[in-house]
Amino acid sequence: MSAIDARTITVSEFGRIYAGQTYDGVMIQPKDIQELRGYIDEQNTKVSGEKAHYYDFLKPIRNGVQVNNYVGVLQTDSGLTIEILPKIYGKSASLEDKKVIRNLFFQMLKTARNINGKYYEMTNLDMRRNTIFEVFISMFLTQSSRIFKQGIKANYVSIQSNERFLKGKLLTGSHIRKNSFNNSKFYNEFDEYQANIPENQLLKTTLIFLLKRSKDHQNLRLIKEQLLYFDNVDEIRDPNQTFHKVQLGRDYVYYRQALEWCKIFLRGQSFTSFKGSSLAFALLFPMDKIFEAYISSIAIKSLPEYEISAQDKTYWLFDGTEETSRGYQLRPDLVLRDVTSKQTIIVDTKWKLLDHTGPTQADLYQMYVYFTRYKHNKEDVDKVILLYPYSENYNEQEFRSIKKANAELGAKVQVRFVDLLSVNIEEEVCKILK
Repeated sequence: MSAIDARTITVSEFGRIYAGQTYDGVMIQPKDIQELRGYIDEQNTKVSGEKAHYYDFLKPIRNGVQVNNYVGVLQTDSGLTIEILPKIYGKSASLEDKKVIRNLFFQMLKTARNINGKYYEMTNLDMRRNTIFEVFISMFLTQSSRIFKQGIKANYVSIQSNERFLKGKLLTGSHIRKNSFNNSKFYNEFDEYQANIPENQLLKTTLIFLLKRSKDHQNLRLIKEQLLYFDNVDEIRDPNQTFHKVQLGRDYVYYRQALEWCKIFLRGQSFTSFKGSSLAFALLFPMDKIFEAYISSIAIKSLPEYEISAQDKTYWLFDGTEETSRGYQLRPDLVLRDVTSKQTIIVDTKWKLLDHTGPTQADLYQMYVYFTRYKHNKEDVDKVILLYPYSENYNEQEFRSIKKANAELGAKVQVRFVDLLSVNIEEEVCKILK
């Protein structure tokens, strides 16, 4: 068993990792915590115009770190692999429960297409793999195999070489230095049509990178098979420089997804808005976005009688006037409009296990704003829903702004739960939303 294979641990969202403690048979070393804290320091910066605080991803605690609500896999330079699973009410750290939760995460991930502005094809997830990391490797191999089926691209590459025949432009200075005592050769520059281009170099380098890290027999077999296609392609030492040379024109469209995976593995760029050099790689997903995508997918599939708009941008908090422009666009997660009755249902999904205190005041204010502004714009709003994953710490209930004679004029905010592990998940979601 390799060092990397032996040093894999699994934790849930908000789990804590301490130096000197053992998790899944792995002793956490001070160096592991040091590298994770280095990653935290890197994330406490502004990325792509957004404030990316360290506590969004990992939080420093005494003698350790705490993971937050990002799910996926991290690997430190020293070889510690941390698999982070969603936190599901009532589930333990047993191997069987981990398997159930891992499969649930994959099922939810299949519905995600666009995460923080990055598009990935998730529908062909192979859930037979034992870890999230191996599933991601499998996804890359699926994309790279499509390249082999459609044909590896080649292009004209500029080459400088000492040849027996003059093939192109004679490089006079180099020719004199190298051939002053050898009149039988010409040092010249010429173009040669070959597969040793930046796009293929990145694919080969990623395959070699994964060959050293994968422990799944099927993945390893495919990696070795695919490397055979790249015998005449160079491995690269500086991926960043090579990525700058990539030009994905129309003829290279089928390379795009595989090269996005190359960025993840070789540059540490993840599905989130951050990256760093303190880790070997980080493949992390924001669970609030995954939960939203999952519920949206079920609703669109199961409720054909509704027109469904995800991240609806129809209205603003304030209308424009002669003196001021409209401002603060409203973006509820889901808006369902019944094509027959014309009633409207507004939904915000919240990836949070509610405790006895219930929804936050800010969330209730937000739902009241949705109700009011959609009503102002002549929509027949039936109800607004805050939808959470199942928890027994808080009972479902309905808040009403008016209880008496004119109750139909008041806002109706429902707090509802969905059991993500239910075998009848689609029926449950439909019952809640209707």
